[in-house]
Amino acid sequence: MSEILPIKQQALGDKVAGELRRLIITGRYAPGTSLVEGHLAEQFGLSRGPIRDALKLLASEGLIDTNRRSATVVGLDGDDIDELFSLRGSLERLALEISLDRDRAGLSAGLQEPLRQMRKAREDRDPDAFTAADVRFHSVFYETAGHRRLADVWAQYRPTIEVLLLASNERYEDLGPSVTAHEVLAGLVESGGTEAVFAELREHLDNARLRLRTPYTRPGTD
Repeated sequence: MSEILPIKQQALGDKVAGELRRLIITGRYAPGTSLVEGHLAEQFGLSRGPIRDALKLLASEGLIDTNRRSATVVGLDGDDIDELFSLRGSLERLALEISLDRDRAGLSAGLQEPLRQMRKAREDRDPDAFTAADVRFHSVFYETAGHRRLADVWAQYRPTIEVLLLASNERYEDLGPSVTAHEVLAGLVESGGTEAVFAELREHLDNARLRLRTPYTRPGTD
C-alpha cells in the first residue's frame, strides 16, 4: 500500500491544480491573490500534500510564485500568451517535421478521429468537448513523432493552453471556422508539400494566439 499512496496523492494534486489553473486563467483569482496551503486544504477537504503538489505544478507553469507556506497568483497577460505560442510554435513545428518524416500516413490517419469529434462537438454546441478534441488533434503530432522529451515539454504547457482555448471557445456561438481551419491543416498533412504544411501550421497557431490574447491584453498595450 505504501507504494500506491504517492500515486493517489499526485492524482489529487493534479485535480487541485486543474481547478486552481481554471480559476487563475479565467481571472477569478486575480494577480496578487495569495494562495495559502492551509486555507486551500480546508477548501478542498484535503491534506496539505496534494495542495503542495498542485502549487509546485502551477509554479512550473509560471502561473504562480511560491514560497514556503503560500503562493501568489501571477496570472497571464498578452505577453505571456505570446510567449506560450512562440514556444508552442517551435515545439509543434518540430513534432510535425519529425512525424511527417517518420510516418506521414499514420499521422494523417491519427488526425481523423479528433476531427470527427470536433465536428460533433460543434453540432452539439459543446465547447468542452470541442476543446478536448482540438488539443487531442495537436497532440497527435507529438505522439506520432515518438520524441519523449518533446512530448514532455508539450505536456507541461498543454493544460494551460487547454484552459485558454476553452475560455475562448465558450465565447463563440459557431465553432465552424475552427473546424474548417483544422480540416485544411489535416488535408495538407495528408498530401500537401512540406513547406505548405509548415506555413499553414504557422498561420493556424498565430490566429489562435491572436484570438486567445485579446482578453489578456492590458489597456494601452498592443
